[in-house]
Amino acid sequence: MTKQHVYFVRYGLTKYPLVENKGPYDSPLHPIEGHEHGVAIARRVASMPTPPDVVYSSSLHRAVSTSQMIVHALGKTTNSIRIEDGLIEWLTPSLTVEPDGTRLKPRTVQQLIDMTFTEIDPDYKSVNPIATDPNSITDGSPYFFESEEYVMNRCKVTMDRLLKDANGANICIVSHTPCAQAMALYLENAPSLEESKLGPWPLGGVTLFTKDSDDENGKWKLEMYADTSHMPGEYKNGLKPWSLPCLSPK
Repeated sequence: MTKQHVYFVRYGLTKYPLVENKGPYDSPLHPIEGHEHGVAIARRVASMPTPPDVVYSSSLHRAVSTSQMIVHALGKTTNSIRIEDGLIEWLTPSLTVEPDGTRLKPRTVQQLIDMTFTEIDPDYKSVNPIATDPNSITDGSPYFFESEEYVMNRCKVTMDRLLKDANGANICIVSHTPCAQAMALYLENAPSLEESKLGPWPLGGVTLFTKDSDDENGKWKLEMYADTSHMPGEYKNGLKPWSLPCLSPK
């Protein structure tokens, strides 16, 4: 029996420390360590017994760079990254507003392609686009500002739509800890947060869920969570973890 695989990936070290309430919030990867981490992540994902067929990515620089390395490791170079608004960082002030009040402005698909991310599919349209007009907000649309409860709902909506878009294909989602945790919580479907197997997510962590492909109503199985065994040096131990408040250690 075949299984559908869903991978969640957190990027490696960024060039500039990402500090809550200080920023910067769209840092590229560190040119040495961050790149090394991205290569390690890409090799891990590509070497899995059932690697992903499709890669969905947040539009922020660190996520797109990691996605770029993943698709190259998979041997895909053309129209192989789908930039998805529904995977953007949690749109809350502490993670998206600079001290001077400037709000994070994600790059467009064309701007990213012009930055040499030519692996991006220019024809893919986000299944959960960011709502910029208060009148255009629908249930689960990403918009500023999102409560913790709302970002979890936003990620549930995004996950459902990505699975529909993938149409049974194995997928890799490169996003940020709040969104990856929220989507993982949705797939895990634990009776309560206290019974969840999820927790803080370190840099480079890879999570995998599987489900029988021919069972539309079947449960997703958590195969591994935020694994960092592929990471180089001390990062193999799981450094710089982050977490939604509801999953933070009490």
